[in-house]
Amino acid sequence: MSSDIEDMFERLLKLPGAEGAILVNGEGIPIRTSMDVMSSQKYAGKMTPLIKMARSMIRDVEPGDDLSYLRLRTRRNELMVAAENDHMVILIQNNALLDQARRTSAQSNRFVSKGK
Repeated sequence: MSSDIEDMFERLLKLPGAEGAILVNGEGIPIRTSMDVMSSQKYAGKMTPLIKMARSMIRDVEPGDDLSYLRLRTRRNELMVAAENDHMVILIQNNALLDQARRTSAQSNRFVSKGK
């Protein structure tokens, strides 16, 4: 694996609430993951047809455009999918930790704004 991919994984896994990241090739096979094999295969296997369907919908609605990013939120997790060419990166984040980080960030930004 190239150092660019390793750097990307390190950055992703430092994000608030990050539980795992998976790099998936064009055949829907995880080629790099921070998660266990079964979970990685499950996410990759389910996400691949969803991304293909979303990409098709975008192209039908706006010819010449393409899907680059998809965000899904469940009760427990938020899944962020970056789709580029035939590959995709799936990031799974814990909602509770992610929401807490967003609230903290918003509060910090308010204090900075008031200080100007």
